[in-house]
Amino acid sequence: MKRKNKVWTEEEKIKIVKEKLAGGSYRDLANKYDIKSEGMIANWKRKYENGESLAGKQGRKKLDKDLEYEILKKSFALLKKIRGESHESNDIK
Repeated sequence: MKRKNKVWTEEEKIKIVKEKLAGGSYRDLANKYDIKSEGMIANWKRKYENGESLAGKQGRKKLDKDLEYEILKKSFALLKKIRGESHESNDIK
């Protein structure tokens, strides 16, 4: 059974970043906290140093339903146009 990824709180991320800044290694911290990617800690550290928020989880942002509908409508119209042009070019041959 696939294990679900842990969602880290902002406080947990800051604690780990502060341990890194105090001299901890990425590998040791990843092992200590069972973090699969040392790069994730590096990303948290970079954001922390740049004053960016560590709250929330990463991933694809959900689109507004109206925006998603408009994108789908335009994609469908473009597909119809492309297919229509390809069928017309087949008729000429």
